Amino acid sequence: MKMIEFAGWKNCVQIENGDFRLIVTTDVGPIIIGAFFKDSENLFYVNPDIAGKTGGDEWKFYGGHRLWHSPEARPRTYEVENSKIEFKKLEDGCYFSYGTNKMSGMHKSFSVKPMKNDMFRIEHILRNDSLWDIEVAAWALSVMAPGGTAIVPQPQGEKTALLPNRYLTIWPYTDMSDKRLTWGNKFSLLRQDAAAETPCKFGLNCEDGWLAYVNKGFALIKSFEHLVDAEYPDNGCSIEVYTNDKMLEIETLSPLYLLSPGEEILHTEYFRAVEKVFPVNTGKDAEEFAKNFHPAR
Repeated sequence: MKMIEFAGWKNCVQIENGDFRLIVTTDVGPIIIGAFFKDSENLFYVNPDIAGKTGGDEWKFYGGHRLWHSPEARPRTYEVENSKIEFKKLEDGCYFSYGTNKMSGMHKSFSVKPMKNDMFRIEHILRNDSLWDIEVAAWALSVMAPGGTAIVPQPQGEKTALLPNRYLTIWPYTDMSDKRLTWGNKFSLLRQDAAAETPCKFGLNCEDGWLAYVNKGFALIKSFEHLVDAEYPDNGCSIEVYTNDKMLEIETLSPLYLLSPGEEILHTEYFRAVEKVFPVNTGKDAEEFAKNFHPAR
């Protein structure tokens, strides 16, 4: 671990684990603003219009990986985090927190912990510091660099079952015939396109517990635990993917919890990066990706 300057922010923490390194801002956020594997470019998107800037009383879209809480709502979800954050070294990693937001009463933090095989464990914690109960889910969003494709596993189940096993959520601005979308039986794909004129988003109950983003020969795989019997936000979504003309987000969510004052949610993701990844354009390509780069923790 060392302190570096990155994307204009002078006080960033770089954490190396083998060939994989993450960079976290401490001047704003906290945000994992950089992710690099071997000689890759930044796997995350950084908003060039505000890179390196701090301050202001409005929420800013910096890019990178951040922790939110769901269901999404304005202004509650859009907490202002434009100033210096708490950072401390742990025995097994690093801890980052903005503290308690006065508007929502939620305390947000995450820890970055290196693991074996060039992996990182990201522990997201939401704590209710208000005076009343709050129903909420932890929401971990990774804003990926443009030009790639998100891979989303579809729940399978017994083919002769009489009851449904997939809960697909579509946002109002999403055109289901959008050429960026590929609907498959085992995998669905969402491509980022700089020429797109409208955003696109969908979510589902990802029982396989992983999703990935492939771009320029590299991929970031995020894995997590999906609880089959739990209630998830947005009509049952444990993952969501969103794209516009600038970037693509791969997002995971915890179940919904009714938090009493002082209670907290722990939502854990595992980051793994791989190289020499072939382009993923079809469902068969996605099946081959899953076979070659199995996302098991």
